[in-house]
Amino acid sequence: MGTVSSFAFGLRNMDKCFEGGDKTRGFVAGEQMIGVLDGTANVLKKADGAVQSIFQKLGKADVLENMVKQTGANSNIGAVASKTVNPLLCVASGIRVLNDDDQYAALIEETCAMTTMFGAESIMKYARTATTGGTQATSGMAGKISNMMSSSSKIKELGESAGKWFSNLANTKGGNSKQMLAKIGIDLLFVAGSILAFSLGHKVGETLTGRSGKNEKTEQKTELKDIKETIEILKNNRQQKEYIT
Repeated sequence: MGTVSSFAFGLRNMDKCFEGGDKTRGFVAGEQMIGVLDGTANVLKKADGAVQSIFQKLGKADVLENMVKQTGANSNIGAVASKTVNPLLCVASGIRVLNDDDQYAALIEETCAMTTMFGAESIMKYARTATTGGTQATSGMAGKISNMMSSSSKIKELGESAGKWFSNLANTKGGNSKQMLAKIGIDLLFVAGSILAFSLGHKVGETLTGRSGKNEKTEQKTELKDIKETIEILKNNRQQKEYIT
């Protein structure tokens, strides 16, 4: 996962943890922030001569290498973090099912949402790797989708064209900066696609269970109830003050 997408997902999961009350997302956010450290360390390691010379002048030439060793994907922490994000997301999904009043309906909805999200992410990972270079996945859902898409000559041709476009950016003025901006854009599209896929999958699940729109109505009723209770408390406080005076 890219540094930008890890950061964006990390922020989103922290929001769900603290604002949405989904505490399990806090662990997911932590793992994703480790991914941010990993990406940052590797970017600095590959930094141009100007950046590296700054570290040398400060007498910290070995700092970059130490950062990569301690926080990079090759470290024990980085290796564990990269493999535990999706399992933790599944655990969070399971907890939401257990906390739902209708666990059977929640199971269908969460299954649809998670399956759609992971499927969409696998497709996007294939497209991202084909564009920016790297080794395609060979195992799990991502591997199966990668093999399926590679078997299509049309899709393979599109991937090769995207890869050539990305490679040719390096030969233009400010090529490295353009490639970096392209990667950031691809990462942001990945985040948006993942969120959209989860939402669509959840909507499909709600349609199958007949709960489509019911959750929103329940939330609206809860909000109205909270507003009414607040107004009632304010009225009582006002009456008490008037009585005292």
